[in-house]
Amino acid sequence: MNTQLDRDPIISQADEEALQEIEDAGHDVLAVRAYRGNVGEEYTPLIKWEEWIGDFEESYQGEMSTREFAEQLAEDCFDFDGTLSQVAQYFDYEKWERDLFMGDYWENDGYIFRAI
Repeated sequence: MNTQLDRDPIISQADEEALQEIEDAGHDVLAVRAYRGNVGEEYTPLIKWEEWIGDFEESYQGEMSTREFAEQLAEDCFDFDGTLSQVAQYFDYEKWERDLFMGDYWENDGYIFRAI
């Protein structure tokens, strides 16, 4: 097997099969690894992935920098092209980014997650 799973030199056969099932189900295995690295592998056992994958799906926002995410979210939340176009020049993306990642969102290995 030559996929993005080939990162751990020591992995049980059951875990390898679970990772393959996760990938086959359409999930980004590296994002799943980042999620498990922050949430804790004891709470996200690979062989029971179907029990916690819903939380992963709800939390996962994508792969990007925290700055890119903050800018995208601001544009999605505020009408900077319309009624708030005059306000856009005063918007402080740096503070917005800092505040978002103080509790509502978190990042691990370039993957962004919403705290749920």
